[in-house]
Amino acid sequence: MKGRTVLEVGADGVAIITITNPPLNLLSVDVMLSLKESVEEALPRENVKAIVVTGSGGKFSGGFDVSVFGGSDGRKENRKVGFMSIAFLTDVLEAASKPIVAAIGGPALGGGFEVALACHARISTSTAQLGLPELQFGLIPGLGGTQRLPRLVGLTKALEMMLVCCHLFCNCLFVLVI
Repeated sequence: MKGRTVLEVGADGVAIITITNPPLNLLSVDVMLSLKESVEEALPRENVKAIVVTGSGGKFSGGFDVSVFGGSDGRKENRKVGFMSIAFLTDVLEAASKPIVAAIGGPALGGGFEVALACHARISTSTAQLGLPELQFGLIPGLGGTQRLPRLVGLTKALEMMLVCCHLFCNCLFVLVI
């Protein structure tokens, strides 16, 4: 397994799930499955009152690891992608019976931002980078970000974040605490 998540439960009843796939904590299929399993492990525990999802090394997640789609190198992970919907993770986060908070530091881009949007709440550092940069390549975000973002920040701000930022200023990222 290239990347994974780590689940720790504190005495205060807060479960911390840390995405660990250095250097940018990219969301490979293994990481997404591990995150789903960690959430599902924490939810039924009586000593868990809330869940925080974060990334290791001060980086939430730089997005989906698109290398799993490339080439025909026969990697096991390439074969897994075609047999499941990637929305399985965001569905679990949204439907959770306990509050899930995304603690964002550094980049939360593409799929990483969409995972944060699927959590019940988000908190970020002032230096966090939020965005859907896949739009600059003509790709539609695959985890529901184009639906969730307007619900959270309004249509005007969401369109600005999705279209103006990514198409006119390709290196521009909005910093927004949501």
